[in-house]
Amino acid sequence: MNNRLTWPKIVLFGDSITQFSLSQEGQWGALLADHLQRKCDVINRGFSGYNARWCKFVLPQILSSDDAAGVAAVTIFLGANDSNDEVLNPRQHVPLEDYMEDLMEMVEYLQSIGIERERIILITPPACDEKAWGEECKKKGKPLSKDNKVTELYARECVEAASDCGTQCVDLYKAMMKSQGWEDMLSDGLHLSQKGSHLLFTLLQPIVDKLTSDVVFKFPLWDEVDYNNPEASLCSVNASS
Repeated sequence: MNNRLTWPKIVLFGDSITQFSLSQEGQWGALLADHLQRKCDVINRGFSGYNARWCKFVLPQILSSDDAAGVAAVTIFLGANDSNDEVLNPRQHVPLEDYMEDLMEMVEYLQSIGIERERIILITPPACDEKAWGEECKKKGKPLSKDNKVTELYARECVEAASDCGTQCVDLYKAMMKSQGWEDMLSDGLHLSQKGSHLLFTLLQPIVDKLTSDVVFKFPLWDEVDYNNPEASLCSVNASS
């Protein structure tokens, strides 16, 4: 008999803001992993610099129908690169309508392999502090190709895509713009700071908690283990606390 336990997975998929989500600054993925200790594995599948056009080709190589049963939630967090200016940054730019179609195509793929739309969470791109990001671009000898008003259009398109597909949605852009001093939520004008990461975590937490409400805490707490007969406490598939 195989008593091996498996942990449900939360898959974080996106660009650099996802890739850096376990870092000291953009730590929203780490906060989520900490919150779900002994309940779920948080899997980081972020790709710095990628846009929705590229990611739709990557996604099928990351998740297949064999994985679907073990997935508790998938976040798709894209748009920060797509919203770059077409002339100044044609490599990363994705037209607004194409961006929405790419998001919907990814949602459709996830559903086709057996992941329910309620378990898919689209996250809008964050606001962009053009002044701070402009300084970063200047250091790298690149032109500023981001505009916060354009980013807002992509955020709205993400929300609309989620509505059309019936998925969950976290409107990070809107939440940031409601906050005074939202610029402090970014570490360099584009990527999330600790403050911004905490905001995103608080927006994601209730959604993830609902999706994992039936997931048991794996193995009893140490002071609940029968130390005279630990096997009785620990060698059970349904061990939980």
